[in-house]
Amino acid sequence: MDDQGGDSVPVWRVGGVARPAGYAIPAVVGVKALNGWVAWASSPGADTARPAGLWSGLAVGVALFFWCAILRVRLEVGPEGIVAVNPWGTHRLGLDEVASVSLGAWGAEFHHGDGFKTTAYALSELAAGTSQDRRFAELLAALEADPTAPWPTAEGLRWSEEQ
Repeated sequence: MDDQGGDSVPVWRVGGVARPAGYAIPAVVGVKALNGWVAWASSPGADTARPAGLWSGLAVGVALFFWCAILRVRLEVGPEGIVAVNPWGTHRLGLDEVASVSLGAWGAEFHHGDGFKTTAYALSELAAGTSQDRRFAELLAALEADPTAPWPTAEGLRWSEEQ
């Protein structure tokens, strides 16, 4: 859990080896593309420009993939509500919209009163490669500590761990 300046808002991000890999793999592919352009600069021609261009395109694609799938993903819990930034979009929930919270295989699941649910992939087992029990407990503690939450105590918050 990371705290970001000003008001203390708990933020969870993808952890484990996935986060450093999200920086390292695109950097390695980018260095390979840069080497291709250095080779082209030393002997310009189509035979050196083509691989440099292909590696550059691959570097951009890999960087975008890791940005969307790993580096951008986060979960924030604050007085205004819950913000789950997933690979394909951002979900904003008011605390009064959440009926219960559970930990599923794909992350923390915020169940709505109308039967729908929003999953926060920042707490998925795939996100860090390890069990997310400790991080889920931190999430529950942050939700229970919020005085504006619709549940008065820990007993008022229904949660479970689905395995």
